[in-house]
Amino acid sequence: KGAEGEDVGWMRNGLEGMLEQALSCSRYADVWFEFEDGRRSVKGHRSLLCSLNEKFGRMFESGMVEDKSGIVRVESVTAASFRGFLEWMYLGRPGKECKMADGRELWLL
Repeated sequence: KGAEGEDVGWMRNGLEGMLEQALSCSRYADVWFEFEDGRRSVKGHRSLLCSLNEKFGRMFESGMVEDKSGIVRVESVTAASFRGFLEWMYLGRPGKECKMADGRELWLL
């Protein structure tokens, strides 16, 4: 169980690092999320999102405009709530970003 626990810890640290890249708009995150106000204040990792969510998988593997442009338009949700959603997607649990989110908006996502 010790080695398995180390593997899980290593993976968790890696995902936390990737989440930080996404939230800080690192050049290593390869897709932008654009909100209704026109701001692009959050990024994500296409490959990780595709592996975690069917909708993202279809979007990025079908030649849709988002696949070509690397920009996903997010409507009816604030950047703060979307950051909480990404935190849950990347880490599989709520954390500090989810606390800043509007629960009603998280429900929409």
